[in-house]
Amino acid sequence: MHLTTFISTIFLILISFASAHAFSSTNVWMDNELYADMEFWAAEGLIESQLSSIKPMARSEVGRQLVTALDKCDAMKTPSATCINIQQNYTKLFAAEIEEAKNPNNTAGSFVKPIESFSLSYKYLDGPFSIFNNEGINYGRGGNAFAQFQSQARLWGVFSFFVQPALVYNNHDYRHFYKYETDLILHRGYGKINIFNFEIQAGRDSLWWGPAYHSALLMSNNAHPFDMVKLSNPEPVLLPWIFSYLGPVQFNLIFSQLHDGRKGMERANPFLYGLRLDIKPHPYLELGASHLNMFGGYNRRDLSVGEISKILYGNINPSPDSKIESNSEFGVDLALTLPNVKKYIFVAEGLKFYTEWGAEDSGFLPDKRAYLFGLAIFNPFGLARAAFRGEYARISPESMPNAWYTHRSYPMRYNGRVFGHHAGTDSEDIFVEWSHNIEKFSYKLSYDRERSGVQSQIYTQSKNQYSGELGFRFNENIKVTLQYAYEKIKNLGYVYNQRQKNHLLGMTLTLNF
Repeated sequence: MHLTTFISTIFLILISFASAHAFSSTNVWMDNELYADMEFWAAEGLIESQLSSIKPMARSEVGRQLVTALDKCDAMKTPSATCINIQQNYTKLFAAEIEEAKNPNNTAGSFVKPIESFSLSYKYLDGPFSIFNNEGINYGRGGNAFAQFQSQARLWGVFSFFVQPALVYNNHDYRHFYKYETDLILHRGYGKINIFNFEIQAGRDSLWWGPAYHSALLMSNNAHPFDMVKLSNPEPVLLPWIFSYLGPVQFNLIFSQLHDGRKGMERANPFLYGLRLDIKPHPYLELGASHLNMFGGYNRRDLSVGEISKILYGNINPSPDSKIESNSEFGVDLALTLPNVKKYIFVAEGLKFYTEWGAEDSGFLPDKRAYLFGLAIFNPFGLARAAFRGEYARISPESMPNAWYTHRSYPMRYNGRVFGHHAGTDSEDIFVEWSHNIEKFSYKLSYDRERSGVQSQIYTQSKNQYSGELGFRFNENIKVTLQYAYEKIKNLGYVYNQRQKNHLLGMTLTLNF
């Protein structure tokens, strides 16, 4: 059976039988440190039913996971550092969601939070420093500022709304020192309707599909949030009959028309379709599958239902002149989390192994493959709330090195940024990071080596980034972060021995209300 046909079958079953109830709630934004902290919860065995490979996560689902974690923390004679962080910080930030998860039969109230959080960041670049996975915000040489606040509201437990306007002050032209621009944008904004744990979301948001920490092959937050309609179940459900062996199940189905700058033979205003399915057949094992397809656009609007079905689910590769021409990407992934392994392996409290395999073409089986592997070690050598992470990605298929993210008519990008891995086509990437939280103080040290033109260029371009980050949390509402990064590029633009060195200095203030 074709991969997308299998995913679609499970998707239809899920819609038919999903009867769990969840109040409508907004999503936890992508750059929230909650997602990294939840990996510690899983690594210490505090939560088991969470599906972490679909982001963003609804606040209602966070509340449900917090109830489970708090019960296990309360049962400990001596709470761990992770439990103390949950009890002191997250119980306050998600107090309403915890209460609703404990009492699902109560009537959910309506509310308006004019300012849920506010952040102000400043970054100084002495050159065209490569910044990625920041939701498409472009920074230029010199000073750059980004100020944003978030508001949310809910009506009768069924409707919820979220807006995140942002003021961006930066330099878009590297050739001039004093060409600055100031833009007021709607960075994110959407509305939701929720009926029996079936959610329809319409508006602008980011997505992340896959278990990786540093990036993802098909969908990450490297590109700017885009307008879409998304169908999903915000809380994983257990299906009836033999399908119960799949464990908790969750899906995303998206549809969008992209309105960004396309050039040459690229089709203007194309459609983007995506489907993601996650299952957890064992508390330690999470499996996922993803499918993206870009099609339609200028002069290709008059598509019949049968033609759209061929585009999305057919094993065909039509000619470039055909109106059913499209660009498809497929991916499957696996994440294995082993909690409480300290009694077997003294060097760690928990381990996580994950991989993602993708193919950039239809046909049977899909070819032009890329892959990603990763490892995370939690609380190594008894250091509470410390983590070591390593990740390797290869996006340079032997059969066609430049296949990924590039296409004559439908390149997989939005506003100049690829949806998937920031390294781009014909590339490989190595990433390592050490992070540690010590009560109110935190720090990160990371290294990223990105090589592009691996097979298609005579001289491979390599970027080596070294970065450090210091954070101090005054309380659960106020945090200040300082960042410094150094980038060294060799064979810039694939020109032999052409070198460049760039620096980045940044500061961020975050306020939660």
